[in-house]
Amino acid sequence: MKWWAGSFFWRTLAVLVIALVASQTASYWLFRQQVQHPRQAMGIGQLVSHLKTIHAALLSLPPGAEREFIGRLAEREGIRVFPARGDEPGRPAGDMPGMRMLRERVKVLFGGDAEIFVRPGAPGTLWVRITAGEQSYWVAFPRNRVERDNTDALLAWMLAGVAIAILATALIAWRLNRPLAGLAKAAEELGKGGDPPAIPETGPSEIRAVAHAFNRMKESLKKEERERATFLAGVSHDLRTPLARLRLDVEMLEGRVDAAAREGMVTDIADMNAIIDQFIDYARSEATEAYAPVNLSSLARECAERAARAGVPIRCELADTPVLMLRPLAAQRLVDNLIQNALKHGGGDILVRTQVAPREVTLAVLDRGPGIAEQDVARLKEPFTRRDEARSGRSGAGLGLAIVTRIAQAHGARFDLAPREGGGLAATVAFPSAA
Repeated sequence: MKWWAGSFFWRTLAVLVIALVASQTASYWLFRQQVQHPRQAMGIGQLVSHLKTIHAALLSLPPGAEREFIGRLAEREGIRVFPARGDEPGRPAGDMPGMRMLRERVKVLFGGDAEIFVRPGAPGTLWVRITAGEQSYWVAFPRNRVERDNTDALLAWMLAGVAIAILATALIAWRLNRPLAGLAKAAEELGKGGDPPAIPETGPSEIRAVAHAFNRMKESLKKEERERATFLAGVSHDLRTPLARLRLDVEMLEGRVDAAAREGMVTDIADMNAIIDQFIDYARSEATEAYAPVNLSSLARECAERAARAGVPIRCELADTPVLMLRPLAAQRLVDNLIQNALKHGGGDILVRTQVAPREVTLAVLDRGPGIAEQDVARLKEPFTRRDEARSGRSGAGLGLAIVTRIAQAHGARFDLAPREGGGLAATVAFPSAA
């Protein structure tokens, strides 16, 4: 789709311009049919009447009165009459609509041989040869009495009107589009987890109503997010104290209970602590963290080395990536969650890879686990969602992929889950890059 096809500004401008052009075209046609053509026919009728009068006067007036009549005619009507002296040079006038009408009327009046001529050097004058008795005469009259064509002036007026209307329409459409564009930008930033400023509630009443509704929605979402974060953080904090006491009690049972049972309890407590960490991580907002230059390959290596200290080998294939403007702590949480997800559910050959593609830098964490069915990908990106039968392993809160999804959206990145070649899962995050 063309860049302008979906724009409110260009669509509005196109509709109004088409309407204006159609209106001006209809006005031009109506003017030609209802005003210009009737006026032209009336002028031709008057000219033919003068020719008829001249012909009758030349037949009936004595020589002295004839010269006086011709003088008055030239003075009042601009029509000149000359005795014909042989074949003066000239050519038939063009076949324009007005000229065609005059030629037909002249032929009816003076016979089929009558013609209208134009002489070299005088294109603004038309000539008609008439015969009165035994003498022939040339009657000369201004061409504009036949071709009263105001088309150029009319077209200029129409084009000026269309240009003024287009400018006015563009201004109106721009004033309507500007707050809507600001609203779209703020909605996009809000959808990425940002905190855009309030939309100015100005302009037409409909625009003010939309801006007011958006501002109320934004405040409501912020309030709900604060309440959710406070709730999750409070619950997580309250759970840590009894878990710490429970862990201490289990440690003190060494030698008094079966070692396997004691190890299982320690593992369960560690799992619960991990779930609480995910709660706190999910409750944390990325919007408050400032952007800073981050080398994605360096960050991925640090996260992989930190995770490898637990004894699980993690391979790295890291490209020479350009520096990106990211929220550093949020980006670190994203990489950590992808690696932990692979450790928990995938196992086997875990690979952390960065690559540079046109206008984006990708980070991928690949494992050799059972993978995820295509129909479950979108659902497993939602919070508190697990599918143990698809990704076997220890239980969790189901927040790891949701945290990755939210952080990726906050950076305008794309998060994909796809099968790995040879089996397993490839979790890929593509960050936009200006390079």
